[in-house]
Amino acid sequence: MGKHRLRNQWASKATLWTLLWIALLFVGAVQGAEVRVYAAASLTDVVTELAQRYEKQHDNISIKTAFAGSSTLAKQIENGAPADVFISADKEWANYLAQRKLLDSDSRKELLVNSLVLIAPRTATVPIELTADKTLVDQFQGKLCTGDPASVPVGKYAKQALGYYGWWDSIASRLVGTEDVRTALAFVERGECALGIVYKTDAQMSQKVSVVAQFPAQAHQPIVYPGALTKIAGNDAAAFWQFLQSPEAIAVFNHYGFSASP
Repeated sequence: MGKHRLRNQWASKATLWTLLWIALLFVGAVQGAEVRVYAAASLTDVVTELAQRYEKQHDNISIKTAFAGSSTLAKQIENGAPADVFISADKEWANYLAQRKLLDSDSRKELLVNSLVLIAPRTATVPIELTADKTLVDQFQGKLCTGDPASVPVGKYAKQALGYYGWWDSIASRLVGTEDVRTALAFVERGECALGIVYKTDAQMSQKVSVVAQFPAQAHQPIVYPGALTKIAGNDAAAFWQFLQSPEAIAVFNHYGFSASP
C-alpha cells in the first residue's frame, strides 16, 4: 500500500510539472517574440513612434529599443549585447561591426539622410556668419557643444564643418564633446553651452533652442544612417527592419525631418 501511494505521489508530481511546463510554453507563445533595436540617439523619437505603431499592428511582437551614440551601441554589440537591428548615424560604425562579421551584410541599407545645424538657446541672440572671413571664436562667448569628435558621428561631422571654414584649431579648446547628440542638445537647452552643433532633426524636436545657421552639404561628409540586421536576428526582426523601409515608415521619418536615402 505504501509503495502504491508513493508511486501515485510521484505520478501526480510528474503530471503537475508537465502541466506547468505546458503553461509556461503557452505564456511564452501569448507574449510573442521580442525584437531588440539599437539605434542612434538622434532616432529616439521617430523610432519610438514607429515601434509603437508596429506593435499595434502585430499583437505578438514586442519592440525593445536602446538609444545612444552609434559608437557606444556598436561597442555594446561587439561585447555581446543581444541586438537584432542596428541603425548608425554614420557609415563608420556600421562598417566597424561588419568588419567583425556581426552584421548580416545582405540586409544592410542606407536608410536616411540628415543635415547639420548650429543652434543656440532660444532666449539668446547669437548672430553667427558662416564664412571663412570671420573666426567663430570671435563671434560668441562661452562653450560650443557637440558630440565627441573622436567617436560620436555628429562630432565628426562637426569637426569637418568647422575645418571647412578654417575654424577647428581656434575653437577646439572651447569645445565640449558629449557622448551623443541628445546630450549636446540638452547642454544648449540649459544654457550650459552658448552654441551647439547637432542634426537638424534634433533641433526641430526642441522648443528650447533656435537654429542659428545650417551648414552647407559640402562642408562635411554626407550624413547617412545605415542600418542592418545582426547575425543573431530572426524572422521577426527581419520583418520589422523591412517595415522601417516601407512607405508608411518613411512618411513618419519625413515628419520628423529626415529624408529617405536615395
